[in-house]
Order: sequence, then C-alpha cells, then structure tokens
Amino acid sequence: MHLSIWTSFAFYALATLLQCCQRAASGSDIPPPYRVHAFYYLWYGEPSTGTWAHWDHEVLSHWDPNVAAQYPQGMRFEPPDCLHSPFYPLRGPYSSASTDLIRQHLREMEAYGIGVLVASWWGPSWRQGSHDTQRINTDDRIAKVIREIEVTGSPVRVAFHLEPYEGRTKETVHADLSYLSSRYGQSSAVLRINGRPAYYVYDSYRLPASDWAQLLLPGAGPLSVRGTPADGFFLGLWLNKNDGDDNILPGGFEGFYTYFSSEQVSYGSNPQHWPAMQMWATRHGRIFVPSIGPGYNDGKIRPWNLQATRTRDDGDRYRRLWDIAIALGVPFVSITSYNEWGEGTQIEPAVPRLPRQECAYLDYEPQGAYLYLEITRNGTQRLAERLAPGSGEGEGTEGGGVAEEMQVEGNGGGGGNDGGGGDTGRGEAEGSEGGAAAAMCDSTEGSGREGGKGEGKERPGSS
Repeated sequence: MHLSIWTSFAFYALATLLQCCQRAASGSDIPPPYRVHAFYYLWYGEPSTGTWAHWDHEVLSHWDPNVAAQYPQGMRFEPPDCLHSPFYPLRGPYSSASTDLIRQHLREMEAYGIGVLVASWWGPSWRQGSHDTQRINTDDRIAKVIREIEVTGSPVRVAFHLEPYEGRTKETVHADLSYLSSRYGQSSAVLRINGRPAYYVYDSYRLPASDWAQLLLPGAGPLSVRGTPADGFFLGLWLNKNDGDDNILPGGFEGFYTYFSSEQVSYGSNPQHWPAMQMWATRHGRIFVPSIGPGYNDGKIRPWNLQATRTRDDGDRYRRLWDIAIALGVPFVSITSYNEWGEGTQIEPAVPRLPRQECAYLDYEPQGAYLYLEITRNGTQRLAERLAPGSGEGEGTEGGGVAEEMQVEGNGGGGGNDGGGGDTGRGEAEGSEGGAAAAMCDSTEGSGREGGKGEGKERPGSS
C-alpha cells in the first residue's frame, strides 16, 4: 500500500492550516504534494487520434551550415518501430489527446508523489506561429487535461509552461495571460500560489527585462498584470551567471528555475552553482526552483549535440540530484521531465525493445520500468520530511522570505500503486551538497548556452 504519501500530506495540510493564524505564511505552509512539479508534454500523436506527432520528429539541423552539412537533414523517424526517442515507452507511442492516456498519467503522478504537472503551452491555437518546431499547438489538449482533473477529482494540479513561440512579445504575453485567465481563472485544477496561477516562463531572456517589467511590476503601465485577473506567480529561466541581477530581479519575477537536465547546457543547470543561486534568492526575496532530471540524450533529433549527453548511471544521477535539491532547503523541486522523450529526460516508464538494429533503444533494466518514478516517490517523501513544521530543517531559507500560501481547491486523497515498491535511495550527498554537486559535473564553468548557441537559437527543451 502506498496511500501513506497523500494521507500524510492531508494531516500535514491540516496542521499547517491550524498554524496559519499564528504566523506569517511561508514555503512551509504549502502541502507537500504541490512542492514537486514535473514538466509535462502534450504534443504526442498517433493515427487513432489523428496522425503521428513528435514520435516521427525530424532530425533538426545545426544553425551553422558548415556543421549542419555533416549530419542528416530533414529525415523523419518512422513509428511505431523507430521513434525519435532513445528510450521506448511502456505504453508505446501514444497520443496526448487520449482521455484514457491522460487519466493514466494523472493516476501515475498521484501514486508517485508528483502534485503538479507543468504543461507546455505554445499560445492560443488561433494565433499564427503559436506552435513548436513540429507545428504542434497544445492549447486544446491542456484544456482536456484540466477538464479531466475536474471531472475525476484528481488531486494533481496544472501550472503553465509558457513556451517561446514565434513572435512572442510583451503584448502577446499580456494577451496570453488574459486568455488563460479568462479560460481557466475559475478552475480548481490550476495550481495557485498566494491565490495566483503559477507560470514557468521558458526562455524568458528572449524578451528584455524592461519588457517583463512592464508586465510584472505593479503600476508599470497599461500592460501590467499586477492586481488584475491576469496576475500570476511567475518563474523566469535562469540561464547565464548574472541572470538574477540582469533579468529575474528587474523583470519582476517572483522566482526562477533552471529546466535543463544536462549541466553542459547552462550556468544555471549546473548544480555546483545552486548554493550561490539559493543565496541570491534569499538575499533578494525570490523563490529558487531547481530543476532535476535523470539524464539527457537528444542524439537522435540533434546528432550534433552529443557533448550535452548525460547518462543515467542506473538511477544514481537522479538520486544525487534529489539529494542536492533537498539539502538546499528550497520549497519546490521541478523535474525535467515526466515525458520529454525526444531529449531522453523522461521519468515515465520505459521498456526494452529491439525492433531492428538501427532502432535499438536504451532502457531502465535491470531495475525495471518504474525505476525513476520510484526514485521520485522517495525524493518527494524526503523533501516533505525535511520541510515539515518542527523538523528544524531548511527553516529560514525557503524562498528567501517570500511569504506564500498555497490555495488548492478540491484536494483529493491518495491513490494506489502502479509500479511496485519504493526506491531505497542512496543518500550520497546528505549533509554535503557542494561535494555532491562537484561529483555531478565535469566541464561546465562557463555560462554559455548548449553547444555555444547564440541568442534566440533553438535549444534543448524547445523541440
């Protein structure tokens, strides 16, 4: 039985509710399930609900023509045997439009302690250019996820991952926030922090901080969403060393996240830098949400990007990153990713498969298909224990003093178990996040983007 995670969360929520009148709200007021956020992708398709989508991803060209000429260009993968992913999903190449699939995912997240799915959103479906590199828009599919949460009473909540569609400007972002507010503003399925919907803003650096300030600072002008129905709790992407001072603070963001599963990609994704980033957050009253993941491998869709590959080490890499994040005392942890199969960052179950030699796949053996969900459940439990009231752990560090209270309507009970016993964990970094971070990294002191990409170029995470 694995009801204990959500049952203990219910008792925890009651205890913090009783304390709320006695002290100011802080990160420790947030029910533990909603501390763990997983990036979630709804761009998959297969013939029963339309056509193949993303599983048949094209091989992406390098931006330098001289480099691009050394690799295949324009080739597409051929599902169901040859997928764009280095791993093969237990469920097979599925459609994100499937109601049954959405319900399976929600039950799985609940069972393994993931309280929030951070849904990739590319803008309203009616706007020209609002799609990813494969011309997929996820607007209607997010609506379906939210509807299923409302109908089924799932305790999982939705945060929005605002993606950098073509032509994103401060004006279109304002329109986006107004649109999302009008469509989902009353939904109990949406994660709210201090009464406001939660937004992760991918590639926030692509707009200057002065533009974000017009949106996110109170009284900044007609585009400011502060104090309006379109207001939210906004996390910008920390990419380069000085992004806190250059972008997050002047842009008016409540906090920041790091997204990438490979420390090769950016300064922010390197766990060696997280203690300094957490100190910056504390000093400036911001929330730091480190992003952790099991590994990284986008070699099938970006064959020129092999230097960013990070192997999974039979789960040990993911365990170490959980250790580091928990030791920081942060109020939230984000997971890259639940199901970004094309970049090999998924924790969703995978199975061995060898349809033919040129389509060979990696797998999670010998530990089994649910290995990374089991590690996730263990990490979620340990995070809750560290930040529980009276534990004496992490107090005074969460979010740098940003007073926040989680408001979640229709918080349901816990579910069963889809995948066997819990992970035992390794605990290699306990009491020494700096040493563990050093062990994670081998070459990434610089602050450049993945592969030396320039401003505005496609990077991992925007496939």
